[in-house]
Amino acid sequence: MRGAPIRHNYVGCGACHADPSGAGPITRYARQVSGNFIPMADGSDPAKGADSVEFLFGAVKMPEWLELGGNVRVLSLSQKSPGVPLTKRLIWMQLDGEATVNVSNFVASGTLGYAPEGALGATLMRGTQDNLVSRQHWLGYRPSETSELMFRAGRMNLPFGIRSLEHTLWTRKLTRTNINDEQQYGVSAYFGAGPLRGELMGIVGNLQLRPDLYRERGYSVYLEAETFDGLALGVSSLVTHRKLDTVTLKETWRQVHGGFGRWATPLKSLVLLGECDYLFESSRDSYYRRGVVSYMQADWELLQGIHVLATGEVNHIGVRKRYWSYAGWLSYAWFLAPHADVRLDGIYQSLGSAVGKAGVYTVLLQGHVNL
Repeated sequence: MRGAPIRHNYVGCGACHADPSGAGPITRYARQVSGNFIPMADGSDPAKGADSVEFLFGAVKMPEWLELGGNVRVLSLSQKSPGVPLTKRLIWMQLDGEATVNVSNFVASGTLGYAPEGALGATLMRGTQDNLVSRQHWLGYRPSETSELMFRAGRMNLPFGIRSLEHTLWTRKLTRTNINDEQQYGVSAYFGAGPLRGELMGIVGNLQLRPDLYRERGYSVYLEAETFDGLALGVSSLVTHRKLDTVTLKETWRQVHGGFGRWATPLKSLVLLGECDYLFESSRDSYYRRGVVSYMQADWELLQGIHVLATGEVNHIGVRKRYWSYAGWLSYAWFLAPHADVRLDGIYQSLGSAVGKAGVYTVLLQGHVNL
């Protein structure tokens, strides 16, 4: 659920993603549409470049029932905190292959990749580095091929809030609903009916996390409605329980409830995204951890394929009195070719604690190719 689709009058996500709520492997239709609308325009006839947006840029022709893809994303990170030397790192964020199979009313989709570091919630191995990862893999069923109803089972993104590429946003990090490695196993039901759409998931836990005592169980749900042309508003709710929290090692209940919105403004080139959530965690014999986390993002398309984004964040979550935390992002994104982009982010964070605040400056430069 991002800015680009609603800018082009796509409120729902099912036409372009195997996951009907968005993010993850894209469809053949999405490759064609995004090849026309998203990259920098060069004056050529979009129809002539149709083959270039197929898998491996048209080098491999796939049967209608099979869709292959992949994502390569690399990041250069520079960060400075008070009293700490400047740190620089090169991070391979994503090296994933994707496959989706459509046979009759059934859909099967999954990813498999390599993570030199991080993404531990999705790892298929036991180490802390150089792991095989599978961020999602699931089997779905539609009552009919054109149905706006889908039932799924497997490892899936949690149906909650706005699915953001920026998985380090506090709304995604603190609610544990990012699309990097916070997926969970479970069963879900998605529906779309006119201006309404939503998904309810019963969570059985992250089976890649051991032992079972650490796994969360509960539900996650969202409901979104297109209230006016170009304006979509939604609400989300998540409640989980686990016998042992991985940090406190105590029985813990976790709740997150909030609202979100997406607006393609009358300017058309400007899209606004926002979300605000209330978080409450209760561990046995411990203080409650609660508070709010929110963000607002403006995405301005200067020219087709060239975007400037401004993002503001705030959070106030903890167990006792603490200072508020604030952050601001200024970003530049250049979609230079079909399924290829580069992005530059400058981020300032004022991190609050019980004793004061600390400022952190971060510069991110990343390149991405969707195969």
